[in-house]
Amino acid sequence: MTIKDSNNGRSDAADNDEPAYDSVCRCIETLVSATLGTTLAELRATSRGRASAAFARQTAMYLAHVHFGLSLSQVGRNFGRDRTTVAHACACVEDSRDDPKFERVLACLEAALDRWHKGFLALGTR
Repeated sequence: MTIKDSNNGRSDAADNDEPAYDSVCRCIETLVSATLGTTLAELRATSRGRASAAFARQTAMYLAHVHFGLSLSQVGRNFGRDRTTVAHACACVEDSRDDPKFERVLACLEAALDRWHKGFLALGTR
């Protein structure tokens, strides 16, 4: 599910909605850090940090780009990284999907993010 989908396909709404991108990225960070056993401080650090923290950050950036449809540049801005770093993160996570255990974890993260996003959208219709 992309943010564009939730805006009824209007790309202009998605392009001018930086606060929504930030909200999505903060939710992804929180969920990924808790799931992969790293702190938010480690995930948000400007340095690479421990390998586990770097992989958690890569996973969060991957989900923002692939699952929510944010551009590499939008993800980079929200995670304080360059778009080429985001592209590298996506490639690393995609390669890791060959591991059945990680694939299950990623599927659970995607399902949780879908539920959050649908609930978030429902708040606007009340």
